[in-house]
Amino acid sequence: MDFHPLGAAFFHQPLHSTLFVANAGRNQSSIELFHISHTSPPKFHWERSISHPLIPNANAILPISSTQLYVTNDHSFRLANSSILHGFETYSASPLTWTTFVDISDNELIARKVARFQRVANGITSTPNFSTLFIVESSRGGFGVYSRDAVTNNLKFKEFVSINGHGDNIHFDNQGYISSDEWGQSQLVIGAHPNIIHLTQDVKGIRKAASWILSARPVKDGVKEKEDPRGAKAEKLYRARNYKESWNVRTEVQDDGEWFHSATGAAIDHSRGVMIGTGLYDDHGAFLCRKK
Repeated sequence: MDFHPLGAAFFHQPLHSTLFVANAGRNQSSIELFHISHTSPPKFHWERSISHPLIPNANAILPISSTQLYVTNDHSFRLANSSILHGFETYSASPLTWTTFVDISDNELIARKVARFQRVANGITSTPNFSTLFIVESSRGGFGVYSRDAVTNNLKFKEFVSINGHGDNIHFDNQGYISSDEWGQSQLVIGAHPNIIHLTQDVKGIRKAASWILSARPVKDGVKEKEDPRGAKAEKLYRARNYKESWNVRTEVQDDGEWFHSATGAAIDHSRGVMIGTGLYDDHGAFLCRKK
């Protein structure tokens, strides 16, 4: 199998889980499905492969069942077909990408665009009840907020939240979420690249790109967190900025690249007080931080 995994996501059920993996194959993009039994030891096997013209460059996946999922496409042009057009999409911030809804419930693959005109669609996540989706647009520097119709699975754009960096992966950190009006202590955890040129140089081994993990949550009871007085950049590191009055955005972890470079995202284990993150080009592949 021509297997080059990019994004992955689980859908859990009582007796087994389904693992969806975005495969950036040389000849075509696909979604690979794996079955994992909840036995001891667990049994793992490949089930099927999904490909479709509306999934030209699968990046991230949000499954809402074992047979239904949302897939972001980070480019409309494949690198293997045209490196020039692929590069143009990346650096021009043109709204040429989209998010696809895929349904294989009846053993027939049905796919349709549910969010269009995105600028390098990347990470995707949702609230626990799937009522609200969050989709990162890397070239636009933030994430879109969408309401989801539970009957049709269509998405309706609500707002865009800028984060002062090129977003990558996004994770919903559930800490007492009840509804869209009551998040508890829940937040979005987002990996961002503060300088896309430095990231390109990291690929070539010229320098190490900075790592930046941010969090974002709606403003509660009109209480707005204070923005760093030094502005967007200080001491060679980048500062989170609150561009919208309705959202609080702040830095959780940041490094200039010497400790860990090119981080793409993270998840928090509050029971153990640790954050676990991943990176693109760091030799270690992942990092672990403990809460002070």
